[in-house]
Amino acid sequence: MRHLLLSISALALLGACSGGDNKAIVKTCASEGEAVETCTCIADAMEAKLDPDLFKRTAQAIGREKRDVENFVTSLTTAEQLQFASVVNDMFTCKLAPPKD
Repeated sequence: MRHLLLSISALALLGACSGGDNKAIVKTCASEGEAVETCTCIADAMEAKLDPDLFKRTAQAIGREKRDVENFVTSLTTAEQLQFASVVNDMFTCKLAPPKD
């Protein structure tokens, strides 16, 4: 998940759902070694700040298709990347696990 935050930050970045999209992001995040609470915090921030369509596409690409985050974000329009920028501050308040050596 650290890769997600760094990718979004490096790019100056990166509802209406039944919860399945949120859960898909949480599941992928947790599978990468982050605490479920941290992943929930990140997914909730994304859901709150991203356009519902972009959040749904993000969940599909990252949560379900397991696409590389950096590649996904760079494939977005500038306006969509700016939406991700609005999420970064919220995501940094989520407690990330220390980096593994």
